Amino acid sequence: MELRVLLCFILSQSIVSATQGACRPGCHPTNGYCEDPGECRCHTGWKGQFCDQCIPFPGCVHGSCNKPWQCICDEGWIGSHCNIDIHPCAAVPCSSNSTCIETGDGGYICLCAPGFTGKNCMVKRGPCNTNGFPCKNGGTCQDNNGFAARASCQCPLGFEGDNCEVKEDGCNTNPCANGGNCTDTDAGFKCKCRIGFSGQSCKEVTSLCSSNPCTHGGTCQEKIRGYRCMCLPAYTGATCNVLNTNKKVHSMVSHHFQPHHKIFPHQGHEVLKITMKETVHNMDPFLSRSQIICFIVLGLLTCLIVLITTGIVFFSKCETWLANAKYSHLIRKKKDFYMKADREAGNDVKIIFPEKVKIANYNRNYTTI
Repeated sequence: MELRVLLCFILSQSIVSATQGACRPGCHPTNGYCEDPGECRCHTGWKGQFCDQCIPFPGCVHGSCNKPWQCICDEGWIGSHCNIDIHPCAAVPCSSNSTCIETGDGGYICLCAPGFTGKNCMVKRGPCNTNGFPCKNGGTCQDNNGFAARASCQCPLGFEGDNCEVKEDGCNTNPCANGGNCTDTDAGFKCKCRIGFSGQSCKEVTSLCSSNPCTHGGTCQEKIRGYRCMCLPAYTGATCNVLNTNKKVHSMVSHHFQPHHKIFPHQGHEVLKITMKETVHNMDPFLSRSQIICFIVLGLLTCLIVLITTGIVFFSKCETWLANAKYSHLIRKKKDFYMKADREAGNDVKIIFPEKVKIANYNRNYTTI
C-alpha cells in the first residue's frame, strides 16, 4: 500500500513539472528557453519570435549569417562589412563621354574624354589650365571648374589687376588713424604715429609721458589736454630744454606764464603791449620735520628692545653654564672620595657619576651632593 502511494506521488510531481516548464509551441529547442510556461526567450546571438534568426556582425551592410556574428556578403558586395560594391560602374560615377573601368577590388578608374580631368572626369580643362595659370604674385585662378568663358584671379592682400600683377599703394585707404603719417612699403604700409598713439594703425592710445618728452632730468605730468614738465632749477621751458639764467632759484619749480595785457594810445591808434610774468611755486619737501623726528624715535626704541633681548638670552646661557660647571666639580670631588675609601678598604668598586646635567627649571645653587 505504501509503495503505491509513493509511486502516485512521484508521477504527479513529474506531470506538474512538465506542465510548468512547457515553452511556446515552435520555440527553438536549442536557441530558445523559457522560465514561465508559454514563453520563448532567446540565447545571446539569436532573435525572432521563435529564436530561429541569427544576429549578424555589427556593421554588416549587405550580408547575412548562418551563425551569430557572421557577415556573409550578398552577391555583388565584398569587404568585412559587405559594403564594397564589386560593380561600381553600374552606378555610372564617371561623367558623360567618359569610360568607367572596374579594377576588381571594388574600385574603378575613369578614362576622361578630351577636355576633362579629375577622378570622375567632372573638371573641365578651362582657361586656368589652357592659359598656364595666368595669376601672378600668389593669386588664385578661378574658372568655375573649367566651365567659365574666361579666367579670373583672386589677388592676395597688397596686389590688384586682372592677373594680380599690380602692387597696391598701401596708403590709398588711409590706414593710419589719429593723424599718423603713412609710408608705403613692400609689405603694405607703415604708420608713424603722433605722440599719445601707437600700434600698426595708430589706434591705440598711450601715455603722453611714455616718450619722455621732458629733457635734462625733468619730470613729466599728465594733464587732460597734453602734459607738463616739472624742470630742475637749472632748466626751464616747455620741455626743460632752456638753460635757466636765474641763479637765485634753489628749488624745483614749475613754470606758468601768465600774460598781462595793456593798451596804450599812440598817434591815432592803439598799441597793445603784452608782458609775461613768471610765477614760481615752491615744491613741498618729501618728509616734514615731525615725520623725521618720529622715525628717529622709533629707530632708537627698536635698537633698545634688541639690546635688552640679547642681554636676557646671554645671561640665561651664562647662568646655566656656571651651574653645570659647579655641579661637575662636586661630582668629581665626591667620586675621588669614594674611590679613595674603596682602595683603603681593599675593594674594587667602579663608581660612575653623570658628568653633566642640563639645568632648566631647577635650583642652580649647588653646595653638596
